[in-house]
Amino acid sequence: MRLFTASACFCLCATATAYSITSSNRRQFLESAASSTLLAPFVVASNPALAADNSKDILLVQQRIAELKACTSQLTLFQQSLSAAEPMEDAPKLPPQISFKVFQSLSNRANDVPKENFEADDFLGLAAEYAEHAGSARDFSKLAKMGRLGENGSEEVAVFYAKKAAEETKETEKILKVLGLALE
Repeated sequence: MRLFTASACFCLCATATAYSITSSNRRQFLESAASSTLLAPFVVASNPALAADNSKDILLVQQRIAELKACTSQLTLFQQSLSAAEPMEDAPKLPPQISFKVFQSLSNRANDVPKENFEADDFLGLAAEYAEHAGSARDFSKLAKMGRLGENGSEEVAVFYAKKAAEETKETEKILKVLGLALE
């Protein structure tokens, strides 16, 4: 995948020699190159393949928000299904977790969300928090299903882990909503 044309590379090299890049001012050089009217079309030019991937990732985030909302809107049914001996067919299921790589690819599209007191710079930090809560929700739901097994298994153990899974699912939805708002 080529992001630069030959003329862009020439301009970039000419700017680099004029700027004499060192490790301490590399960021300044890249910022000035990106804002340069000569290099802006080459450095900031969007790659259609990357833009298509980003829109697909944004749709994935929006889909997961809707799936989590469906799960948390029927939280008691979700809990009962997790703690039941046999899973209920009509109960909501926990959706698959979004990979952290998806959030990394979307981090440059993040915006501030003032009503949620969220700054775009915190996007990856909040995405890591999402990953932690989504993983915990998945772990607790598995523990709730296994809570009835073995000599120490009982309904109380299954109910305890089902409640924990529901709490983590609510927190996961709340975090993912903010991430989704940051991508609008």
